[in-house]
Amino acid sequence: MANYLCILRHEGRSAAEGRLTENLLGPSEEIAHRTLAGGWHLSWIAKGAESDLLPGTGLFSGFAVDDGHERIMYGARGVLAEGRPALGDGLPGCYISAAWDQHGVDITADLYRSMSIFVTSVPGLTMVSDSAYVLMEMRRRLRLPVVLDEGVARAMLWRNSMSGQLLGSRTPVKDIRYVPVGRHVRLPLDSPSCTALEVGRPVPEIFSPPSTDYAAELRLAGIRIGSLINTVASSGPEHARLSLSGGKDSRICLAAALLSPAARDSARYSCTNTSEQHRRDYEVVTELSTEFGFPLGARGSIESRSDELRRVANPLALWFSDNCLSYYPLRIQAYALRAKGRFAIAGFGSELYKGNYGQRPLQAIVTSIARTQPEVAESVRSIAEEVLVQSGIDPRRHLSAEWHYLLLRNAIHGGRFTPVSKFGLRPLQQRNLVGLSKVSPDLYSPLMTGPEQVPDDLLVLLSPSLAARPFDRPVKDRSPHQVVERLRLLGGPISSAELSTYHVSGNPHDVADGPSTTLLGLVDASRIRGRVNRDGVRPLIDDAARVVAGSGLSEQWSSVAEEMRRTVRDPSIPLGHTHGMPGRLLALAEVLR
Repeated sequence: MANYLCILRHEGRSAAEGRLTENLLGPSEEIAHRTLAGGWHLSWIAKGAESDLLPGTGLFSGFAVDDGHERIMYGARGVLAEGRPALGDGLPGCYISAAWDQHGVDITADLYRSMSIFVTSVPGLTMVSDSAYVLMEMRRRLRLPVVLDEGVARAMLWRNSMSGQLLGSRTPVKDIRYVPVGRHVRLPLDSPSCTALEVGRPVPEIFSPPSTDYAAELRLAGIRIGSLINTVASSGPEHARLSLSGGKDSRICLAAALLSPAARDSARYSCTNTSEQHRRDYEVVTELSTEFGFPLGARGSIESRSDELRRVANPLALWFSDNCLSYYPLRIQAYALRAKGRFAIAGFGSELYKGNYGQRPLQAIVTSIARTQPEVAESVRSIAEEVLVQSGIDPRRHLSAEWHYLLLRNAIHGGRFTPVSKFGLRPLQQRNLVGLSKVSPDLYSPLMTGPEQVPDDLLVLLSPSLAARPFDRPVKDRSPHQVVERLRLLGGPISSAELSTYHVSGNPHDVADGPSTTLLGLVDASRIRGRVNRDGVRPLIDDAARVVAGSGLSEQWSSVAEEMRRTVRDPSIPLGHTHGMPGRLLALAEVLR
């Protein structure tokens, strides 16, 4: 992240503060200013900042997919060409958007929050960014208090992937909040002392399915998945870049791609799971490549991989600026394609309907934690219930944990491409299927037995042949008879003739992506420099352990600090298998120092 920082300041604030916020050190092309109503001023910090601004009263950075109108909009120019459509509750894609008039400013992002929103606000000054770390460092520079939220710190002691990122709107820093799916930032401009509000409508309403006709909604989603991949593939060679495994989700994307003549001819198909641990993945994909006639790897020749990629010089600084206070595993994508408009297409997103947390209410998870960590469980409950309630979801609802997945993990974990690129595509994130999978079981159509069958049926509709081929694990396999019978009930396969090519407005070159030099400069590179590996993080973990142990935070965190010092020295423990605990320690130390 660290893609953007929006500063909204009233002229009544101190002149020194104004100079600091308006003159951050960085390239001049990364900073743009606008005068708003009522003595308010906006500063926009991002790569190519001026090109994000719409004439008069708004800005847009990124791309949006409007399935309903079959169009893709790239950058401010693309939005302008489409008449500046109202984005409502948000569209799929990856973008940040703002609009203002004499009464106020509204800031929102894409529907699934691939692009994050964090906000901090005091009377007369509001700052919004996709990086909580950037906001923390700005608060320090402005001499605003940076105080640890001890409830969040306590919840971070729960070692689980669900707590591997934020559990709610509360972050490790009091007064810095995450703005989840369905909500946006609103700043009234009525007076010099206004502060930001978080507004929105109930998330179940946003994802309410148009109907409960299972076969019709499934077919609509399948056509949209295929049409989106077809549109991207039609825009140029290797613009659609599919990452395949032996599992079901990436095979749905493959099935959609092979329905499209453009994708069949020009998409790039790859499987990077070549290690012994993932040998079966590679075997399955190779067999499919041979049988279905799609090539694996680059279609053209390149002199070297470095010709394709641009790399971040200081990956550790990128991890701190982007992940530190919101996503704790010690990993970061520190490279991206040089060429614009080439989309990484992955099967991520089907968990939104098949489930990720066991298809249960939040209370079931809290009860499980409480058996061994009652105080931690109470903090988890408090933080997670708050975000559910503010999103219009009853925490006692039978799938409240899956709604929580939509609000937090799907957004933050699923948006890990954004530190270096905005060109990530998640075709399986289909709004109508999210809503359909969350209806009460008594409203299921006769064809639907449960949410977990949705990906299976999508694959059957898009390619019965692929649905009947072996997967990485036999438990996933379906016999040809099962596939044929299911296809009959669903109304027959989707054909290539049913796919569309969406209208494209703007150009991928209008989308500036990658970390802002100005914002990355807020990280202390004299202390934080190197690669995100054992050697790079060891001295930082040692320092963080001293900070946390000397803070008086808790005996539990002091114990964790010493454990993490040992962990980073033990090559038998992969850093990726630690539930992000080293990263959690680093996050707390950054707040406490």
